[in-house]
Amino acid sequence: MASKLTKPGLLKNVVQRSYGAQAATQQTSYTLPQHQPQVTSLPSGVVVASQENNSPVSRVAVLFKAGSRYEGPNHLGASHMLRTCVGLGTNNTTAFSITRSLQQLGGSLEAEGGREHILYGLEVIRDNLDGGLELLGEVSTQPSFKTWEMKDNLRRVKTELALREPSTLALEMLHKAAFRNTGLANSIFVSDFRLGKLSSDMLKDYVAQTHQAGRMVVVGLGVDHSALVNYAKGLSVGAGDGPAGASVYGGGELRHESDAPISVIAVAGSGASLGSSDAAALAVAQHILGVGPSVKYGSNASSALAKAVAGSGGSGMASAVNISYSDAGLFGYFVVAESATADKVVRAAHSAVKGLKVTEAETAKGKTCVKAAIHMASESSGECLADMGLQALLLGKYNDPVAAAAAIDAVTPSAVDAALRKVFSGKLSMSVLGNANIGYLDQL
Repeated sequence: MASKLTKPGLLKNVVQRSYGAQAATQQTSYTLPQHQPQVTSLPSGVVVASQENNSPVSRVAVLFKAGSRYEGPNHLGASHMLRTCVGLGTNNTTAFSITRSLQQLGGSLEAEGGREHILYGLEVIRDNLDGGLELLGEVSTQPSFKTWEMKDNLRRVKTELALREPSTLALEMLHKAAFRNTGLANSIFVSDFRLGKLSSDMLKDYVAQTHQAGRMVVVGLGVDHSALVNYAKGLSVGAGDGPAGASVYGGGELRHESDAPISVIAVAGSGASLGSSDAAALAVAQHILGVGPSVKYGSNASSALAKAVAGSGGSGMASAVNISYSDAGLFGYFVVAESATADKVVRAAHSAVKGLKVTEAETAKGKTCVKAAIHMASESSGECLADMGLQALLLGKYNDPVAAAAAIDAVTPSAVDAALRKVFSGKLSMSVLGNANIGYLDQL
């Protein structure tokens, strides 16, 4: 039987395709236009920030100053409950309708928060952005907190509480010790004794107090700025600025004893707030001290804290902690060590931090690491959107990665040394989860 390839029709098609390939003209190269970030402040107090990144997927987020620091005695745990309720029914639609609509649009909703903010985020195909924005407006400004849905949601909250890592609990304890009974001491998680006690009316009241125009920011990537401004104007939120949630650094110690084989210890002093003159210097200091390995199964052995731990005679690891808020901050170190030798590791780490001699070479290395972290974070659209939103929410402006890197370049060894001395010459805070035989602050 003759091969099918010898049939005239098939051979003709092959020849035609060959001629077509030969005749194809060379494609000219082109570059997508670059757009600078845009920030607009509306008369209502809402801040809108965006950047066109030419992505086929758009990201939009609505942020409010509604984190745990703004919770009063009657609302403790409300911010955690709000985060877990995103996607449930609203005043105008049901949870099923939200889920089904997102599936049809090719999008997703998320919620995350901290001590100062709650973020409601949308990711959707650019062609379906209008439908996605309608859903985002529903979940962020029109929650209904139906009683039966709240009851079912408790199982999810309990699961989140059960899955918290010891390092997370140690940082929560550190904030409680550092800021005592002021706003930043409030946990970002609902307490066990508050489970089931936050009613629908309580949550609605918290939303009414915190979800206001003067406390709101709308940010977007891959969107038209003027369209985003119009969208922000149409969101249904009340006017006003809401509660202040002021905090004062106090310092102190909190310990939770256990017989766990691993202990977690955090020590910090009063750090730099966002936008302060010491913020860039402490960012460099953090990377000089060490922030953990950047290579899988690595140890970052050249950092000051890693060297201190290696020579301590104990077994564990340490990394620097640098947390900044709108009006306060924490800077120090974090230790995870075998309980039997944890005291040796903590003492070695403490001595390394307090006795750090900042050199020109170490400063240059630290600056390089900070700038690399800034630019690598900007490669993730999710991190870029969150950073833009937090800056707009807490500072009222946005400094892009280029501007942030320029601020790091201006840091000098003397500035790093002065910032460290300011932190560790004041009152410190400490949290211990595990071994109770670790020395107290005045013994380190």
